[in-house]
Amino acid sequence: MGRRTSEDARDPGDWGHPIRTLSLNCSPVRSRPVGRLDKNWEPWQREYAFGAFYIFPPDDLAAKVDELRSAYDPISAAICQAHVSLSEPLRSRLDSDHAAEIRERLASLEWFQVEYGPIRGFAPHPGVALSIGPERSIRSLRDTIHSTSAFKQASFKRADIPPHMTIAEFITIERSDELLDELAAAIPDGTFECSHVVHAVPDSNFHFVQMATYPIGSRP
Repeated sequence: MGRRTSEDARDPGDWGHPIRTLSLNCSPVRSRPVGRLDKNWEPWQREYAFGAFYIFPPDDLAAKVDELRSAYDPISAAICQAHVSLSEPLRSRLDSDHAAEIRERLASLEWFQVEYGPIRGFAPHPGVALSIGPERSIRSLRDTIHSTSAFKQASFKRADIPPHMTIAEFITIERSDELLDELAAAIPDGTFECSHVVHAVPDSNFHFVQMATYPIGSRP
């Protein structure tokens, strides 16, 4: 979750709107027009016009997290389903050469088990999220994507944010403290297999749409 003030560029990787699950055949999927700047978008929204890369959890975990997001932060829940933010936003449209390079780099990696839980806060900032690990594996995957030419103009200002799956962010510090107690046992710790990443892009209404999967090379 990109911790932010009103002046900060916000990270839609932290926001959530249930969108349809993408099959793993790597075929592009478009359910709405994407990659178009709306004149009414705020600067931080424009930053994400060409999308970014995310890890989307399996359906059973996504359903649990999305239920909490809808209940405790409907603003976030209106934009992108439960996810783990992975890359910085792309600065230009992802063309076929960039996509091929990313696929080639990811093909050299191995799948890994994503660990989730417990619920955590971000003091002194508001918000609660599901902890995500192992941090070393997530950061290695992120760095592999960032090493490609598609991100040569990226600003890596989110490098120090720990991996997480946001539950609520548009809340007060006081409400954050309350939710840490209320939701402590809401989602038992667990794992899921990370075998691919997803490129997601906002449509003209700033709802994030999954565009294509990018497989990670092989099972270890």
